[in-house]
Amino acid sequence: MTTPAIEIRDLSKSFRAHAGWGQLFRPGRQQPALAGITMTVPAGQIFGLLGPNGAGKTTLIKVLAGLILPDGGQASINGKDVVSESLAVRQSIGVVYGDERSFYWRLSLLENLRFYASLYRLPASLAQARIADLLARLDLQSVARVRMHALSSGMKQRAAIARGLIHDPPVLFLDEPTRALDPVATHELHRLVRERVADQGRTVLIATNTMREAEELCDRVTLINHGANIFTGSIAQLRERTHDAIVYRLVIGGGQDGWPRGLRAIAGIQGVSVDSVDSVGEAVRQLEVTMDPKASALPIMMRYLVEQGAEIQTCTRQARTLDEIFRELVQESGREVLQVAR
Repeated sequence: MTTPAIEIRDLSKSFRAHAGWGQLFRPGRQQPALAGITMTVPAGQIFGLLGPNGAGKTTLIKVLAGLILPDGGQASINGKDVVSESLAVRQSIGVVYGDERSFYWRLSLLENLRFYASLYRLPASLAQARIADLLARLDLQSVARVRMHALSSGMKQRAAIARGLIHDPPVLFLDEPTRALDPVATHELHRLVRERVADQGRTVLIATNTMREAEELCDRVTLINHGANIFTGSIAQLRERTHDAIVYRLVIGGGQDGWPRGLRAIAGIQGVSVDSVDSVGEAVRQLEVTMDPKASALPIMMRYLVEQGAEIQTCTRQARTLDEIFRELVQESGREVLQVAR
């Protein structure tokens, strides 16, 4: 059986809420950042850690990277415990943040990479070969001797990935890597992650609050909110889970009076909204019809409209956007947390 790249069981972490000078004399209130999260990331996948701001994504990455200690639960990287075997874990991971600030800005990119290679105690010949490979792989050769402060945001983020890969780790964490990038730079970074970073069996864990980024990059995702996971699976499975209704939009002309009431009476139709518009002098109506996906209401609706003398000009099915699905799940999990607190 293959060892998972990342395995987390009931992980928890709380921070003391800021209470001013009073916390020097009395304990402050504990604010949970991770609330018993459990997830498994198979080796060799691009895995998404998806959630809104404040959901606990960065805290989880810091725990996995050994930067902060958990309060409870267990986590391991390639079978190594992140607490008791932290040194081995740190040698096997790379971490890249979206607001990268750890470069020496007056040094060139090449000088920075040489410095970080020395921190990992790479032999000079190996470091030189590794740096040359990363500069070529991430399209950074043209800016290798440019000082870091002069690089664009997109180039700085590529440089951060190069630094995260300098010791060739089997697991790479990307914490909101496109946060400060424009759409063009985001597209290019996505391409590099797919084609040149997640190669040779490397596992990539991407923390993001953007559903589109998760769809473009990730094999599977875990959606978290308030420090707990509320869904794990593929984007397709996420869509299936939330397909509780189907929406059709129609444009029709003519028809007898009273047919909207008749539509609402059809079994399986959950809602009907009607707007009247003028189309080149002809009065037409736009309908938005919500249906139960388990019912066979569509052919019944179409036959009814024809019988009522309506001319069906268009009929299109409207798929909910990923952002709508994301927002619904987050709001649903927030209501559950509020009910528990009460």
